[in-house]
Amino acid sequence: MKLRSDEDFLKEVLVELDRARVKFPSANLSMVALMEEVGELAQAKLKWRAGKGSWFEVHKEAIQVCAMAMRVALEHDESFNVKYTEPS
Repeated sequence: MKLRSDEDFLKEVLVELDRARVKFPSANLSMVALMEEVGELAQAKLKWRAGKGSWFEVHKEAIQVCAMAMRVALEHDESFNVKYTEPS
């Protein structure tokens, strides 16, 4: 497993962010996509720990999580445009 610099990792995130925006131009469902990517990251990490996956897969999923988190933070997701009320 080769550790990369923060800057190299962030460059990969920005490439993935651009790719995701081209493939899925709408920001709708970006929160759902983020949650899906987090699950895939957890699965990749569990497989790696069990000796049945690669660190490359963990790295790839982590990049996708970061890219989707950026979309959630920077773009408006209309699919979550609902009225929120505090639980009683």
